[in-house]
Amino acid sequence: MPKKTPDPEAALQKLGERLRAGFAKEHPAQNLDTVREAVREQYAQEQKTPRAAKSAPDAAKGKGRQPPEPEPER
Repeated sequence: MPKKTPDPEAALQKLGERLRAGFAKEHPAQNLDTVREAVREQYAQEQKTPRAAKSAPDAAKGKGRQPPEPEPER
């Protein structure tokens, strides 16, 4: 009995599914759902921790500074 040739588009779709499944198995950290969940967890953790108030820049820091003297031309 001769083999029936498969539909090329169906074969490509099946191959694509197998490739995606294999990639997800080999690289679970790169799975989009895994990444989304990790980002959500990190965001939630950052929202729970109180942020330290940013200190105002020291206004007196720049008052005593002067630009360096220009070098004399030769």
